[in-house]
Amino acid sequence: MTCCGLIIERADREPIPVPLTGVSVQARIIDLVAEVTIQQRYVNKENQPIEAVYLFPLDEGAGICKFTAEVDGRVIEGVVKETKEAREDYDEAIQSGHSAFLVEEKLPDVFKAKVGNLAAGSGAKISLTYVTELKVEGKEIRFYLPTTISPRYVPSSDKSSTAADLASIQYTEQSNYQVDFNASVRMASAIKEIRCPTHKIAVNLDTATPLNGTFHLDNVVTSMDRDLVFYIQVAEPNQPRLIHEKSPNGTTAVMLSLVPTFKLAEQKTELIFLVDRSGSMDGPGIGQAKQALKLFLHSLPLDCYVNIAGFGNTYEELFPASRKYDEVVLNTAKAYAGKIDADLGGTEILRPLEIIFKKPLIEGYLRQVFVLTDGEVSNADEVLSLVRRHNGQARVFALGLGSSASHHLVEGMARAGNGTALFASLEERLEKKVMQQLQDALQPSLTDIKIKWEGHGETEQQSDAVTSRPVQTEKTLMGYGKPLNADPAPEACVETPEKKFRQAPCNSMIPAVFDGRHLIVYALLAEDAHLPKWADVVAVSPDGPLTLKINLVDSNLEQGQIIHSLAARKLIQALQDREENNEDTNAKKEIVQLGCRYGLASRYTSYVAVDPKVQKELKESWMMMKSRDVPLHLAHGWGGGFGLQAMGLRCAQPVAMACCLSGGPEMMPFAMKNSINSQPRIMKMVRRSSPSQKAMECDDLDVELMPPPPMQEDSIDSDSDNVPGSMFGGTANFSDFTENHPEAIETEGNTDDDKLMKLVSSQNFDGSFKLETTFASLLDTTLDDIKQSGLEHSYSELVWATAVALAYMSIALIDLQDTWILVAKKAESWLRSSLQPTGEDVTCTKAAQDFVRSKLHL
Repeated sequence: MTCCGLIIERADREPIPVPLTGVSVQARIIDLVAEVTIQQRYVNKENQPIEAVYLFPLDEGAGICKFTAEVDGRVIEGVVKETKEAREDYDEAIQSGHSAFLVEEKLPDVFKAKVGNLAAGSGAKISLTYVTELKVEGKEIRFYLPTTISPRYVPSSDKSSTAADLASIQYTEQSNYQVDFNASVRMASAIKEIRCPTHKIAVNLDTATPLNGTFHLDNVVTSMDRDLVFYIQVAEPNQPRLIHEKSPNGTTAVMLSLVPTFKLAEQKTELIFLVDRSGSMDGPGIGQAKQALKLFLHSLPLDCYVNIAGFGNTYEELFPASRKYDEVVLNTAKAYAGKIDADLGGTEILRPLEIIFKKPLIEGYLRQVFVLTDGEVSNADEVLSLVRRHNGQARVFALGLGSSASHHLVEGMARAGNGTALFASLEERLEKKVMQQLQDALQPSLTDIKIKWEGHGETEQQSDAVTSRPVQTEKTLMGYGKPLNADPAPEACVETPEKKFRQAPCNSMIPAVFDGRHLIVYALLAEDAHLPKWADVVAVSPDGPLTLKINLVDSNLEQGQIIHSLAARKLIQALQDREENNEDTNAKKEIVQLGCRYGLASRYTSYVAVDPKVQKELKESWMMMKSRDVPLHLAHGWGGGFGLQAMGLRCAQPVAMACCLSGGPEMMPFAMKNSINSQPRIMKMVRRSSPSQKAMECDDLDVELMPPPPMQEDSIDSDSDNVPGSMFGGTANFSDFTENHPEAIETEGNTDDDKLMKLVSSQNFDGSFKLETTFASLLDTTLDDIKQSGLEHSYSELVWATAVALAYMSIALIDLQDTWILVAKKAESWLRSSLQPTGEDVTCTKAAQDFVRSKLHL
């Protein structure tokens, strides 16, 4: 047998080559949308037919709009069918001696591909194309390519097939295939910079046509262990516009793109920071969370309530109820934030949210919940449903952390909770992102948005999904009040007449709008429909209606199907949200019709492709076909940054590990159960009584899995030594590995972000600054020198320290203004109130700026 690529160890110890041999990605970015084509190459090096099974991630808001397969030079176009029918076609093709391919959605951000009846020695290529929206963060546009699915925690109550699929994923830290990535960019204004915090890239900007550029990976990449994240900065960002697209069949799609800018009066808030302290956050993840919490606490307004909570298998709060913000609360919260660790076990996120939502509201203060998590759970839909039911009493802001955070959970929580979602890879600082969300939380959002399109009435904009089934109105004992068609026919891709104009999402489902946050709304127009010349955006705010008129210009005309696909995907997403909230019993039928009409994979539609050639040897041996799971790379930094080693595994050769993420052995994946029964060398997982011991070890004996402890409320004094800290119920402690992994030791940096954190640590809750050694080190001088300078200007020590701190931020840290703006706002307010007569604060500020410039030699 020829061995190639990664080798998986199986029961009889025979090495099996992984069939996936390469991945290529081609992205085409046009303004704020992208079309991405992923090609996966498979080769069967075994002496029998195989079925390769691969779970892979996609952008949560993306829509797969094209699928092709190539076998021995024959290209097969995939077609979209209702999932049940697609599976039947796939199975029938396999039994009939055909090679076949199936792509179906498991979660909105997780898809499953099957390459079936791949003959011995044969190769195949599958290509799928998806379209997606790009996110706007400040002055930059963010594009990301998800590459792996982090191990998901499966609660013992989750018995779904999706949970079983997620729990059965095999993981590896090695790969022998190469990943290629290339992208072309065309923006609406000149490109200033393209940067990538996660990978090294080569950028080529067209100096003759500054709207265009290209970039690609600048080195050989043989691993897919972290999302590829790119930021594009343009000269004139965020200009409102209408982009219209003509498809080959004559229909038109219009995209309204708007990043509103407005400032409303701040609202009084209760701010609860909920931190994921599960084992997967161990290492750099929890370290980033601590730093973000410190800045968050110093940036709070004077009149607010605050609390910090952490969750894993258990739930822990700083205070039993949120406390009014003052100096004591600030210092207590800072001390608490500095001690938190990833020591609370599995990611049981549902119960903590239930606890928070049940707490009594504080009269006059609006509750804002910040969730910081890697989102690695299987029961995301249950969590989103909970958030959606309580969005009238609390807004939810979600920050996804790590190399492969779940966008389905993080973006879904923000959408359901009328908040915002942001993401930070382990290579990015959290402070700026936390500040962006805090500023969102302190201002009212616009939740009553209407789009008025020229030439189209309000009634045309509603989705077909809002219609309800007719019910029996005759008052008899047989069927009164129930649907007339109690047993509808199975869903099929039945073409029904399409409305001339449809808005996606409709006005009643447009998400909350925040200052500086991107809003996209689509319109789908039939071939003979009137093309609107403008659109009016009308928003109701506490200060009255806010409006904007956006005109359609000929230069914003595109040809193709990208915007059509995105509009249909947005309709499907709205339908799924309505279905999960039990607002629409006809959603499934509508989703199937949209998926088939626009060629989109969805919850109920899948791509299937069948090789027309019948291969006699496959027909005769299909029952001998072996299913081979393609392992995924363990996410970079997951659970402390050491992958499988961080879990205490000592394996002599590469082994694909089936991760059991449940609370007990009843959810153990089938693959692992088989290995327990047949392999002489298997994993032993034992809960330890001390965090200094490793969570797991390879052993020649047996497997022991301990169920998690019950969720505890207000368990502030729980003994961390007895709390499970890894997904297996053991305690994986970051400090265990620092001796053998010196790269893991956190060293204090000297970046601008680090300097800001040093400075902010000296701020009092009211905004003033204490004169501490921090000042001297930042200005390369002594405390006596700073004090003497203040006395020369006749300012008290507290006043002068505050003025110097403000001056240092505005001069030395000006590039971080978005991060320290709330800190400075409090300091400026305190300085004005402390100095009389009016205007003296300006004189003081100028003197402090001159002092800082002299010390920085500017």
